Amino acid sequence: MASSSSSSAMKLLLRSDKPRRVIQALRLDIFGELPNLDNSRRSGTKILKQAHTGPYLARYYPDPIANSARKATPGYKTELEERRERKALVMRRRGKGAPKKGAGKRQQRK
Repeated sequence: MASSSSSSAMKLLLRSDKPRRVIQALRLDIFGELPNLDNSRRSGTKILKQAHTGPYLARYYPDPIANSARKATPGYKTELEERRERKALVMRRRGKGAPKKGAGKRQQRK
């Protein structure tokens, strides 16, 4: 009999508004939730609860080795840079390279 009377007393207690608000506030505080102020508006809590992805994305692509190699060795060039310079030299020898700055078609017209 004692258990049924205590459960009915608990139901009566929860029906009143003040204990319900206290329990609600404690629940929000314990589980780290935000109060649901207005159901018709978006609050952004779903996005704010998500884990941050910035550090993971930053670690996905490591720093290129060429940057640290340039600091350690002066004059360091990657294979791609060397190939581009060789090609530009060959094109200039053939007369197909880029003109010097200010020596293009527009300068010849003036």
